[in-house]
Amino acid sequence: MMPHALRAGSSDQFNLNNTQKNMLQTIHDKAKGWIAYAIVGFISIPFALWGINSYMEGGSTKAAAVVNGEDVPAQEVQQELAQIRQQFGQMAAQLGDDNLKQMALNNVVNQVLLRQKAKDEGYRASTEDVATAISQISVFQKDGQFDKATYESFLASQRRNQAGFEEQMRTDITNSQFREGLQNTAFATKTQMEQYQTLRNQKREVELFTLKVADFEPQVQITDEQISKYYDEHKSQFMTEEKVKVAYIDLNQEALAKTVTVEAGALEAYYDEHKDRYLTPESRNASHILIAVADPAQDAEAKKKIDAIYADIQAGKKTFEEAAKTDSDDKATAELAGVVGDVVTGSWDPEFEKAVFAAELNKISEPVKTGAGYEIIRVNSVKAAVQKPYEEVKAQVEQDYRQAEAEKLFLDAAEKLQTVAYEQSGDLAPAAKAVNVAVQESGWLTRSKGEGVLTDPKLLAEAFSDEVLKEGKNSQVVQVSDTQAIVLRSAGQEPAAQKPLDEVKAEITTLLKAQEARKLVAQKGDELLKQVETTGWAALDASGLGKAEAVEKPGFVQRTGSTVSPEVIEKIFTLPRPAAGQLDWDKVTLASGDYTLISLKAVEDGTNTLEENSAQIYGSVSGARELEAALEDLRARSDIVLHPENI
Repeated sequence: MMPHALRAGSSDQFNLNNTQKNMLQTIHDKAKGWIAYAIVGFISIPFALWGINSYMEGGSTKAAAVVNGEDVPAQEVQQELAQIRQQFGQMAAQLGDDNLKQMALNNVVNQVLLRQKAKDEGYRASTEDVATAISQISVFQKDGQFDKATYESFLASQRRNQAGFEEQMRTDITNSQFREGLQNTAFATKTQMEQYQTLRNQKREVELFTLKVADFEPQVQITDEQISKYYDEHKSQFMTEEKVKVAYIDLNQEALAKTVTVEAGALEAYYDEHKDRYLTPESRNASHILIAVADPAQDAEAKKKIDAIYADIQAGKKTFEEAAKTDSDDKATAELAGVVGDVVTGSWDPEFEKAVFAAELNKISEPVKTGAGYEIIRVNSVKAAVQKPYEEVKAQVEQDYRQAEAEKLFLDAAEKLQTVAYEQSGDLAPAAKAVNVAVQESGWLTRSKGEGVLTDPKLLAEAFSDEVLKEGKNSQVVQVSDTQAIVLRSAGQEPAAQKPLDEVKAEITTLLKAQEARKLVAQKGDELLKQVETTGWAALDASGLGKAEAVEKPGFVQRTGSTVSPEVIEKIFTLPRPAAGQLDWDKVTLASGDYTLISLKAVEDGTNTLEENSAQIYGSVSGARELEAALEDLRARSDIVLHPENI
């Protein structure tokens, strides 16, 4: 068995500078430290219960990119695009579809590059890592524990080879570790962090004036000839989206719960079987003396202090109450002689609860380590757990019973749905009959837009997969949530088609107006910049482009400030410090095309005082830069061909 760590080999196919070589070596050295985090992060990926989508075959065979000879399926980019749209919500429309597609394509290409690099460097997750990850996937567990029979049965139902699945898991864990390693190699000396703090806290006094594209658009005239020319040269931009309709079976646990019948005596039997659920829990009234530990460096001193307090109490030099009032770091309870109040399990720090429920009544405990620090605990009184009578909790028992029965029905029906939909893949009717759920039909769906439950990216990916569209088969059964599973098949298809010029004329006019207005803004802005460098803001009045009183004067701004847009802030903090009594002029063109003139008046250095989280902040920033630098280098040295038209 491989050791519980990553192993690295040598490769001369990819040359890195010394900094990057050192960085990669540090990744190897740190692998064990963050391996658990990487695995947990990986397992949090939403698996499909009856079709772990990331690991299943099928889907579009078109390539959205070719990276060092490796095809990147368009389906992967489409799934990334759907997730980005979901993340941005209403802002997605403002960013524009082309920008979102480019973002999704870049993200996926970066993932492929990192995976290829990890492989080239000889990284490989150990067998133990893979076993640990698989054992923690809930669908492979029985009664909360990994079950080999369940695992093998599941893979068989998915038509997956066990070795192939485990190798894919190995690849994904390795990729996750490699990426985390890149970001976690950053470290900083005290001097570096102080320099960082000085820059981070620096303030700059500026004045701003913005030429807006919208103000110049009325000056732009677009001819029919320009519109026709643009249409002919960019026909691929003006296509209808491919559309499909699907028939589908929506297996829903909530609906199944309504079909559960309660037989005579069933609720009483359920209550008797699960009496521990219907208790008034034991509570303990407790008091404590706390010596807090906010920093691991304080641990030894805190332990020494709590031991001294305990010794004084044991020697009779102080009572528990006196020590609580004078020595406890919990000032709120110190005023009450240390009384915390009633403690029940599940509401407090686990270590504190454990100590309280282990303590003897009216006995002073020895110092114990908890999440807050070191504590001395005394239990003042105990209220035993009390069984709630059946009649009092009958309504809750019925609800729990129906839920439990519905879960059984759902799991049983889901297994039938998976089996029948696969075995009779040319029709949904047999599967619908097997689970007693009606087949429904959708309206038109596109790759990026669904309806109702069919907005889920996994379902849209299945709807446009080759298995469904070209082969005419039922899809995989996809878990939409813990209580809902859906299988679908094609019920109609409308291919992408060219939109006629008349239909898109207004759209092209708007687009060309914006383009020409951007050019005009850039031209006028550059002319104005030369003028203000000579005569200051008075040039605004002379130019006819604005008034000096319209100049924004936000005063001193910081890197993290919100009074000025991030694009402008970024530019402000790249400008050289102006000489005393002088102004430094520059400009920045915003993503919108707007043109902002910047007058830098003064720079005020920040303090270099380190904050409690300075190391963490610096590490995060440095880690992000390490990852960005590695990706830039990878992209520059790689053979990448993009096919955005296939997205």
